[in-house]
Amino acid sequence: MTLSRRQLLQGIGAGVAVGAIGVSGSASGTTTPSETRRVFVHPRNGVGDFLGVVEAIGGTTVLEYDNFDFVVAEVPANRVEDLLAASGVASVEEDDETGIPDEWSPSLLDLLLPPDSGDCSTHPEQRASWGHERIGADDVDPDGTGVGIGILDTGVQTDHCSLSVAGGQNFTTSGPSSDYEDRHGHGTHVAGVAAAADNDLGVMGAAPNANLYAVKVLDDRGRGRYSELIAGIDWCMSNDVEIVSMSLGGETESAAVDEALQAAHAAGHLLVSAAGNEGNAGDGSCDEETMTYPATHDDVVAVAAMNEDDTLASYSSVGSAVELLAPGTNVASTFVGNEYAKANGTSVACPFVSGVAALVWERVEADGPGPNEAVRRTLAETAETVLGTCEEGHGLVDARAAVSDDRATSGDDGEREGEHGGGADGENGGVITGGPASVLDRAASALQRFVDVVVGILERLRELFR
Repeated sequence: MTLSRRQLLQGIGAGVAVGAIGVSGSASGTTTPSETRRVFVHPRNGVGDFLGVVEAIGGTTVLEYDNFDFVVAEVPANRVEDLLAASGVASVEEDDETGIPDEWSPSLLDLLLPPDSGDCSTHPEQRASWGHERIGADDVDPDGTGVGIGILDTGVQTDHCSLSVAGGQNFTTSGPSSDYEDRHGHGTHVAGVAAAADNDLGVMGAAPNANLYAVKVLDDRGRGRYSELIAGIDWCMSNDVEIVSMSLGGETESAAVDEALQAAHAAGHLLVSAAGNEGNAGDGSCDEETMTYPATHDDVVAVAAMNEDDTLASYSSVGSAVELLAPGTNVASTFVGNEYAKANGTSVACPFVSGVAALVWERVEADGPGPNEAVRRTLAETAETVLGTCEEGHGLVDARAAVSDDRATSGDDGEREGEHGGGADGENGGVITGGPASVLDRAASALQRFVDVVVGILERLRELFR
């Protein structure tokens, strides 16, 4: 999967970059090796017209993309205005940071800890997480066969007994491009929620037979830059990875990221992102906007998180761009060290939606990117109303309902007055869901969930008193 045009110059720090190109002066004074800025440079008429300008001001191009004309450059801080004034340059913007929440703290599961983590034969029998069961992923026939899910994260442990990684690439400075191993834990946990294998060991993902790709855009500390996120999106586009799953977020918006998201969406890829862990007032308000970026982008399916008792998680970000709700608290999944752990966050909720999207995509029987909007509509229109407030978007992602819906496979996209936002009182973005049939369906579903909970409690009690 070597790409033809992208050039990622790994390991070039600001000081090394300037030291290699020399120091350029300007009217504002003389730079020192530490005074450089990493920026996106957007051209007026194609890449070739302005790469020479970057070099002329003493800068160096560190990253190009296959599918986008802008580049990333390290430039002397006092020459940015000169770069912006160049005739071939349309705009210049900072390469801002993205990452996972600093407080992310998984807890290892003693119940699932194998006596010898390296020996798969010692791993515990497979147990579905409560979230997996709650969305009905344990009760569907599709398994994501033939559909690619790109986990844009800290990498994935490739030899985990419950994971099968089809490939990937590293776009960070944590190792060479071929090293997409996870040394943090976040990416491996996210990957398991989406696509842990159905092999009778440990846990199982929502789409256990999907093609799982480890696209490392966050380093071993869980931090990254927008340029690396874009590189991951670019790689997924060039390698026809249908679903792009982003359990990360940043504080600022970016024209470069916007362009990448729009291009990927237009090419038929489904983009899914965690809403963020910035919290909420829990009052059902439609006025709160605590989401992180890129979840706020129109071309992205933004996912909020709920607790096991069907309440909104207190840490979950909310906002008008929230599209779906998914389990996010105390969710068991794979973890580095060939182990298993529980973790919280909208970054956990996000891959549930990515996995269910793969199930629907499989039913569409599309070869590669294309039916992203049809799949997106199916997820929205089959979602289960749980909170009845603006905070849940269209509602809880529902695997059973989504794979049973024929609109995506028949090409009937339906008609919706609203776009991707949600609503309360039986309305989901213009789709009326409060008729007699849907009321009976929800009542039956609620009764089944109650029975499942009781049965689960009895099973646990039986295990305890054996």
